[in-house]
Amino acid sequence: MSLRVYSLSVNLSGIHSSVEMTGMLNSLKDSEDVKISDITECNGLLLCTTDDSRLVVWNPYTGETRWIPYKSNSPYEMYQKFVLGYDNTNKSRYSYKILRCYHGLIDFGYEFEIYEFNSHSWRRFYDNSPNCSFESKGVTLKGNTYWFASDTEGRHIILRFDFATERFGRLSLLYQSGGYVDNVVETGVLSAVREEKLALLYERFDELNDSSEMKIWVTNTKIVEAKDLSWSDFLVVDSSKFMVTRMTNVMSFLVDEEKKMVVVCDTDIDQHMNRFYIVGEDIYKEVYKDIAQGWFSYWPLLISYAPSLVQIQQGKVIPGGKRKR
Repeated sequence: MSLRVYSLSVNLSGIHSSVEMTGMLNSLKDSEDVKISDITECNGLLLCTTDDSRLVVWNPYTGETRWIPYKSNSPYEMYQKFVLGYDNTNKSRYSYKILRCYHGLIDFGYEFEIYEFNSHSWRRFYDNSPNCSFESKGVTLKGNTYWFASDTEGRHIILRFDFATERFGRLSLLYQSGGYVDNVVETGVLSAVREEKLALLYERFDELNDSSEMKIWVTNTKIVEAKDLSWSDFLVVDSSKFMVTRMTNVMSFLVDEEKKMVVVCDTDIDQHMNRFYIVGEDIYKEVYKDIAQGWFSYWPLLISYAPSLVQIQQGKVIPGGKRKR
């Protein structure tokens, strides 16, 4: 949030629920002036994009970092996406990779690059199978990354990228989207639940009838090598019950399965405010508000993080200043 990474204390106790910033994580050791505009998590490692378009992998628990060089070859750099994952076929040693998605110059849609930690190099690859729009940030679970996406007809799907095969695949949703509908806005966001399951938060706003609904589903089983996803209802929020005409424009959220509550965050562009909400069957409460700093496109992001001793694969330097592949 506000180009920095903070630790967050969440108290889920009904009407007394609260959120408190408990501290800013130490700056990356390479520079005290690093400002982080985007972040993704994988196995205790954070892939951070800085506001000056640099890329770094960071383990906040050990302090270890690795800066990733890349060359921008697209005029639409602000629309590019980076996610961190790994080839999970070798259970004894994961091979970490970074996927870069960006708008290309020659074709409409996205082009892709893969960075391999072992070879310390980027390579391009082509895959026309996605043929859809990314509607949410990517969530990495058990090495693979998932997005809420929509196809060319506006129908919603779950898109998965397998870092072992380096291929995209489509997975089913619990509901069937009817495609583009006048005066209806639909959004979806994915989140990881205890590094084992996926959760989907879906919002539907009917501008004509001035009504909205929020639904949350969680996958039934742990994500291992599932060829498809099976979902179950987790929470339905009735906006009229809380006299809310429109739900928040959620960009990320965290799930507490035991208490059947979620913590959501968004940015109010008009007021330029970061906001946090606690949402449950009997509660819809704003628990934090702060002035947003930086560009409005730098949405606040909640991630569930568990300290990890995972070491970042470093490139080996040999005499002459060249890296050994």
